[in-house]
Amino acid sequence: MAVENKARIWAVMGQSGTGKGLWLKSQLRTLKPSRILILDPQDEYGAFAVAVTSAKAMAEAVAAAGANGPYRVRYVFPKTCDAKHFAKIFDLACQLAYASRNCVFLVEELSNFTTASYAPPLWRRMCNSGRHEGVHVIGCSQFPAQIDKSFLSNATLMHVGFLAKESHRKSVAECMDIKTDQIKALPDLHFMEWHREGRRLVKGDVSIAGRVREQDMAGPDEKTTQSRSKKTEKIY
Repeated sequence: MAVENKARIWAVMGQSGTGKGLWLKSQLRTLKPSRILILDPQDEYGAFAVAVTSAKAMAEAVAAAGANGPYRVRYVFPKTCDAKHFAKIFDLACQLAYASRNCVFLVEELSNFTTASYAPPLWRRMCNSGRHEGVHVIGCSQFPAQIDKSFLSNATLMHVGFLAKESHRKSVAECMDIKTDQIKALPDLHFMEWHREGRRLVKGDVSIAGRVREQDMAGPDEKTTQSRSKKTEKIY
């Protein structure tokens, strides 16, 4: 764990097929976290963690790692799953991530777990002060207008692909200080990103091969980075 943890809260927004999954998987391959807990409703992250299908198995896998040991576990939800089950697993996963410390906690499709006006207290606590425990929070959604607003407002990185509905575009654009039309104009596999550190805005695209190209939007001398494997402070 770094001596001085920086807040790491990533909001990854975009409709299905716009490349947010490709982008995020590229980031995980770069970060190579040794401790990661994933809530995986669509069973998409098999390359990064071992699947479990019970709350007990998820808790045991994290507990077995102890304070410093590696764990890579993802909860895969049943195809027929009601709101109570989502809430139960989310509450437990928040407890496990916060208590285990120094980990990545990735939640796919946040609209399954939070609403615009409600999120469990421990989720909000992680989004407010998770850096003190070394928790790198990543939340993904196709429906940003329907998810926890405090998560969006506290994001240290906001990544957005095309969003068809104006209400979803507005939720993201307000946090990034951009116009909704800029999101509306994004082709598939293209994105915009806002980095709180340096208040930096970039645009880029993700190829089918998974490579990421970025351009800084701050000035006329736009430089393209062929890979996003830049220097990244590792806190887990």
